[in-house]
Amino acid sequence: MTILVTLGPLLLALLAGYWLKIHFFSEKFIQTSLTWLTYLILGMIGFSIGALENLPEKLVIAGAQALVFFAAISVLAITALWYTGKHFNPSEKSLHTQAKAEDVKISFAVFSDAIKTLAFVLIGLIIGIFASDSLTHVDTIVTYLLYLLLFLIGHQLQQGNYRLRKLFLNTQGLIIAFTTVATTLLGGLIGALALDLPVSHGLAVVSGFGWYSLSGILITGLGNPVLGTTAFLLDIGREILALLLIPVFCRINSHVSVGYSGATAMDFTLPMLGKFHGADIIPTAIASGFIMSLLVPILIPLFMGL
Repeated sequence: MTILVTLGPLLLALLAGYWLKIHFFSEKFIQTSLTWLTYLILGMIGFSIGALENLPEKLVIAGAQALVFFAAISVLAITALWYTGKHFNPSEKSLHTQAKAEDVKISFAVFSDAIKTLAFVLIGLIIGIFASDSLTHVDTIVTYLLYLLLFLIGHQLQQGNYRLRKLFLNTQGLIIAFTTVATTLLGGLIGALALDLPVSHGLAVVSGFGWYSLSGILITGLGNPVLGTTAFLLDIGREILALLLIPVFCRINSHVSVGYSGATAMDFTLPMLGKFHGADIIPTAIASGFIMSLLVPILIPLFMGL
């Protein structure tokens, strides 16, 4: 039931955007809308962090734990995804892909998106700290904005003549998802041992795969608010860092970009992935993100119940 409640509306929004034909939605309009929707959601994310009660205390405990898990996951996942992208993705070896990667120069222009990303989070954070009562039901607003984001992405897929079957039966997406899940859980195990936490808690806290709005709520609702905050900070940090580093990851290979984005590859980080890897990455990103999103409401209650 949890899976249907959380993933069902997201999938329906994507399908509605794919099936409904809105002729005045030009490619430029959709791309601009996706960019600004992403920035708006980032601001909301920053606001929700700034509005947390007892923020300094929670940040000290949960933040320290999140950093340990974050380091373990990042090293393992990036290394493994680099390997799979190099050896199990023939398209990465094509001249077209190599040329595309070389066209993305590491410069201020590339990192301007990353700077904007961080700026919107910080603006939202400051507003949340000093005016937390100015906006209520932030999580609900973010959820509906994600629906809109996926609706527009669905329409973008329709304009690109992508077949839905390829979105969910994608070999590269399966490889990326399996590699990311395995290395993330291994990172959770290592982090739990380093922090002297129960192994089951370590596995649970990393099983959000970047889906901060669900992982923190699930773990907190299962009776561990500090661990829930750790999961929230871990996943939100992973999401923001993925946006910041996609311009760099795209020069390595697509597996690193998509895999490190985790569950958000099917929605929140998808516009950025499409921008730097091209529209061909969309089916792979959606397939990988969908599999990981599907696992979140299964794995977290499973590990917390052990």
